[in-house]
Amino acid sequence: MLLAATFLTLALSGGLIWESGFVLLPESVGALMLPFWLAANPKVTLEILRLGLPYACWVAMILGAHEMGHYLACRRYGIPATLPFFVPGPPPIGSFGAVIRIRGRIPDRKALFDLAAAGPLAGFVVALPALLWGLHQAVPAEKAGLEPGGLTLGQPLLVTLLQPLLIGEVEDFYVGSVFVAGWVGILVTSLNLFPVGQLDGGHLAYAVSRRVHRWLARLTVAGLGGWILYEFLGGDMPTYILWFAILLWMRDRHPRLLHETTPLGPGRRLVALLMLLLFVLCFIPAPLKVL
Repeated sequence: MLLAATFLTLALSGGLIWESGFVLLPESVGALMLPFWLAANPKVTLEILRLGLPYACWVAMILGAHEMGHYLACRRYGIPATLPFFVPGPPPIGSFGAVIRIRGRIPDRKALFDLAAAGPLAGFVVALPALLWGLHQAVPAEKAGLEPGGLTLGQPLLVTLLQPLLIGEVEDFYVGSVFVAGWVGILVTSLNLFPVGQLDGGHLAYAVSRRVHRWLARLTVAGLGGWILYEFLGGDMPTYILWFAILLWMRDRHPRLLHETTPLGPGRRLVALLMLLLFVLCFIPAPLKVL
């Protein structure tokens, strides 16, 4: 039921915003009246859902791959865990992500590391093709032609590096819903790789060292707080306020493992550096802005 509800909210978001740009709705329809208007106009609603299907499919696959990475890693180590729970959400994204519930203790640092790394890697592998195809289909836009009130997506370093290869040196470009789906996957990957608390990045840091986890968590919270202050003083609306509150609540808290002294090994330490690089490539300083 949650998966069906999430697919519905994803399709509505994709069709309403990322494919049609609200042109299928009368200007008089506000957010509160939107569900009633959609119910009273089934033909338009079906057209919106049809337009939003590619976005919904890609985002559902990305979120599902991320959580199934965690689930399969749990199965490998015999840790009881649920299948993914998808969480529906409002536009513009249409979902609050997906989660699994781990019902058992994690035995050692190797298991914790593999469990934490499997999710972001699996999600990124599915998100990257959507991002590449979306960039290939992007259309350059003149700044003067951008409409006030439209949404602009912040660029991660990964898109900055790929853009000249796929669409050339342009400052602004229009994208379709497939690119946005890949972008959502990149955003989800970066959010989960923050080395704080029990996020995937926090698990990875704890698997490397309890001390590394403690200091990285504190530095990350302080750094994000500084970035929010910088945006506020610069006259921009900070986009990470809610995430900062969540990170502040998590801080450096992490449950103990059954065996804390199991060595991680050089191979996994190298993967930890690669995960740090993945976080840098995926981090989006200002995800969404209104023109």
